[in-house]
Amino acid sequence: MDVGGSQVKLGVGLVVAAAALAIANSAAAGPVSASVGSQITIVSPTLLTGTRTLEFGTIAKPTAGTTTVTVASAASATATPGVSGGNGFVPTTGLAHAATFHLVGTAGQTYSVSANTLSFTSSAGNLASIGPEAPVAASGTLNTLPAGGTDDIYIGGHFDMTSSTAVQTYTGTMNLTINFD
Repeated sequence: MDVGGSQVKLGVGLVVAAAALAIANSAAAGPVSASVGSQITIVSPTLLTGTRTLEFGTIAKPTAGTTTVTVASAASATATPGVSGGNGFVPTTGLAHAATFHLVGTAGQTYSVSANTLSFTSSAGNLASIGPEAPVAASGTLNTLPAGGTDDIYIGGHFDMTSSTAVQTYTGTMNLTINFD
């Protein structure tokens, strides 16, 4: 019986040894690793430059009523402002044009106009309802840069004047702020 008992002890011993070896091999396994992809998008530096001033030309003030003068947001090199109301008029045509801003970024990049203002110094009591017109992109699509990554934005303006408007040259500033998305 000693032989049979030894075999049972030997069999149990082999099972215990095999389990210990499996545990030891599992604990001694080398490090494990996994990978995921990575991505980065490089865009062109963004740049906005004013390249042409807003010009209203010469306007004759009204002797009666309120005259609204408007230069459209357009690419034209020369234009004549629109005049409505009162009896103000444009004595010399073709002296006006919209302001131009040159925008540089990455093709297909989206943006929004977050500020667009027009002001004239010394206009208090002389000019009223001063403001910019809605911007227009040369590419025809405002808020998305075209394939070349550059575009021109044209912005006109408007103001009101009356018979009490002082006769003088008014100078001012148009500001445009672009936010890239």
